[in-house]
Amino acid sequence: MRRMASHVLVLAATTAMIALPTGTAAQDTVAVAVEEEKEEEEVQEENPFRDFERLVEGAEVWPGFFDLYTKEGRLYLAVPADRLGQEFLMDMRVAQGIGAAGLFAGTTLSTFEMDLMAFEKHGENVLLVQRPHRFGAASDVRAAAAVSVSVGSSVVRSTDIEAIRPDSALVLDVTSWFLSDLSGVGELTRGAARGSNGQSGSTSFDRSRSYIDGVSSFPENTNIRAMLTFRSGRPGGVPSVADGRYIPVTIHYTLAKLPERPMERRIADDRVGNFMTVHKDFSSLDSTFFRRYVNRWRLEPGERVGDLRRPVEPITYYIDRTVPDEYRGWFKEAVENWNTAFEAAGWVDAIRALDLPEDADPNDIRYSVLRWNTSDDPGYGAIGASKVDPRTGEILVADILFEANGFRGFRNTWRNIVNPVTAAEAFEMALGVGEFQAPDPNLPGMELPGFGSALEAQGTLAGLVLAARGELDPGDPLPDELLRQYTIWLVMHEVGHTLGLRHNFRSSASTPLDRLHNTEFTGRNGVYSSVMEYPTINLARPGERNGDYYTYNAGSYDRWAISYAYTQSQDDANDIARRVSELGHMYGTDSDARGALDPTITRYDLGGDPLLWGAERTALIRDLLPKIPEYVLRDNSPFVEATNAYTQLMNEYARALAPAVKYIGGQYMNRDHVGDGRDPFVHIPKAKQLEALDLLVDRIFAEGALGLPPAVLQSFGANGYEHWGSTRTTSGRYDYPFHARTLELQSTVLNQILNASRLARIRDGETKFGTDQVATIPEIMASLTTAIWSELGTGTISADRRDLQRTYLDSMERLVVNPANGTPADARAVARWELVQLRDRIDSALSGASDVYTQAHLFEALARIDKTLDAGLEAERD
Repeated sequence: MRRMASHVLVLAATTAMIALPTGTAAQDTVAVAVEEEKEEEEVQEENPFRDFERLVEGAEVWPGFFDLYTKEGRLYLAVPADRLGQEFLMDMRVAQGIGAAGLFAGTTLSTFEMDLMAFEKHGENVLLVQRPHRFGAASDVRAAAAVSVSVGSSVVRSTDIEAIRPDSALVLDVTSWFLSDLSGVGELTRGAARGSNGQSGSTSFDRSRSYIDGVSSFPENTNIRAMLTFRSGRPGGVPSVADGRYIPVTIHYTLAKLPERPMERRIADDRVGNFMTVHKDFSSLDSTFFRRYVNRWRLEPGERVGDLRRPVEPITYYIDRTVPDEYRGWFKEAVENWNTAFEAAGWVDAIRALDLPEDADPNDIRYSVLRWNTSDDPGYGAIGASKVDPRTGEILVADILFEANGFRGFRNTWRNIVNPVTAAEAFEMALGVGEFQAPDPNLPGMELPGFGSALEAQGTLAGLVLAARGELDPGDPLPDELLRQYTIWLVMHEVGHTLGLRHNFRSSASTPLDRLHNTEFTGRNGVYSSVMEYPTINLARPGERNGDYYTYNAGSYDRWAISYAYTQSQDDANDIARRVSELGHMYGTDSDARGALDPTITRYDLGGDPLLWGAERTALIRDLLPKIPEYVLRDNSPFVEATNAYTQLMNEYARALAPAVKYIGGQYMNRDHVGDGRDPFVHIPKAKQLEALDLLVDRIFAEGALGLPPAVLQSFGANGYEHWGSTRTTSGRYDYPFHARTLELQSTVLNQILNASRLARIRDGETKFGTDQVATIPEIMASLTTAIWSELGTGTISADRRDLQRTYLDSMERLVVNPANGTPADARAVARWELVQLRDRIDSALSGASDVYTQAHLFEALARIDKTLDAGLEAERD
């Protein structure tokens, strides 16, 4: 374009010269100008790189993996000619967020696999393309040709060539590439712009308010930082955004060199919980074509130390400058505690923790960093994300984030609930059902919804138990040793994700219940056998000796899983996997927990007998509830602290009962292969199923099960502050909605017992294991009916019991009239039978009702049952 502009100038000058009188000064001036233009063209023909020289004159140069030039707000990138078509890696993450809506500093914007990119020249354009990497045909040329015409590259960005450098490198203006929504972060900004009513927000990228914020380039990676602005039509929104119309997000882009020598792959095994990189190999004889590889760091053997090897390069984590001084030592201890697991895999000094150098950028891909985030709206508690070479599963970098709220809330949570949930929600989260389950359990280090809230509730429970023992006064923070164990477990958990380990929600069942407080046993094996567990805090009843609160070293499962991934020999790894049936290797992950099938695969429980543990934990909490004012409130403290403490205790109460539901119609699920020692599914004895049902009846449905003394209810106060980030009400009420919250929990538990999948599984279990071996649908429904309607004939039914009985009728009506898909017909028939018998009992009890509330309630119940039975017959005919 510049050359075209000079030719136009020459033409205009010639025309002007023709129009001027000869011999004038003006004519001489134009002649000189034309001559100079001709000379310039001649010089340009002699010097084809003049455009480059002009381009970089006065520019700041950043040599490295890709050379960068910055000048007057524009960014230029040089692509050497011999690297056209050569693949490299690209990563994108939030460098500065807004502390809400998933926009937290350090958050990666893609899952494990870094994008595989390349520059391609087509005509006068250079394209940035993303290459596919999940499909191939390693050992069949014809199959590989078929794959190449089936799967193509995506053109991500395009630009003209600005100049050619003397070494033939193509110089591109890439300003518009990075000042755009190349990262896809705009989707998250729409969440930030969502209204208070939950309606989706709308944002658009604003180029005029965005700029290149900084660049750097090193021999093996190039970094570009861009401050982006997204416009929103909503002036309010997130309190941490100064002006809600303009949402600022800074994105850190990394272009990095692929490892020159691909790491040797480790074949994944479904018996062990490793994250995977998965390919489809169309030259494979396997019918699924899948090739699954363990995500792991590259460790290469160096000097021998006894029977172990010291790696040439250890796995190194850096503690960011944002981590407070009081936690830094614990963070380092947690990282290096993983060395015991690597010793089991044959390595010594395999992992270390260092302070991040003062001049280092925590977003630089050369550093795996543990960061401390402060969030206005906490979204995760902690995240342990890693990025891998998509060809092999080699972990290249880790980014671990910890929310300050997760530590502050745990230490003193009843004063300020950051992420309040109801007991019903806590129950469903622990059970792994409903809308609270994660959309993709294979996301790297993404903690599940409610994780932060569960940790806060554990802090409340610990504070009340210690107060009951006389070890804490109201308002005191938790002791340092408890905080230390909690911190080390949490950090080890997130580091474990970045070492390639998935969650293990079955590891708590590896510890016999009677050894939970045996520190000799837990010191070797852990309170639970894996730090990848979602545990609850290990607390003894008042008067009993407390053991370790948390597992704060690599447990027996951790040593096994790390050994599989990191032992040097695939043959050795195969032998390791066959040890799946050992008690200390129990494993069940996110997808297993969500099935509500196996009670040993449950979040926030402890011990080899989750049912007995749940009975003990709920008994402990029951003893604490009447003493909340005594243990929480002190002179001049706000009464809302009692309200908050009760809320958190009831959340823990609900979580402790989640395993009990899984016993009913449940089965123990094993990952063994043939010959490993166990069947894939083992039924839970009928006596244990009925014991679980009895526990739920006693702790949820029995009269007085969830009651509180009036004096405790009278101590519940409202929050005294109302402003952004704080509300005075609970579910819209200033006073605590005790009946509504109690009924919500009861209804949730009842619906889970009568869940269509569970009822179908019970019927299948009768055929699979024998009717005499499982709790049957008639036994379960009869037990619920008896417990929930136990007051019939006493003359008076209290308000909370009337509410529960109406909920029971709602559930039975759904079964009879509008059963969920998958509900067995036998369940519908038994539900009708229960209603018929209940109608006769209510009819007999109605005349003995001693108050109007009870009379009206029973009269209405009769009418509802009759209507349900009639409607059920109509539904069957339809």
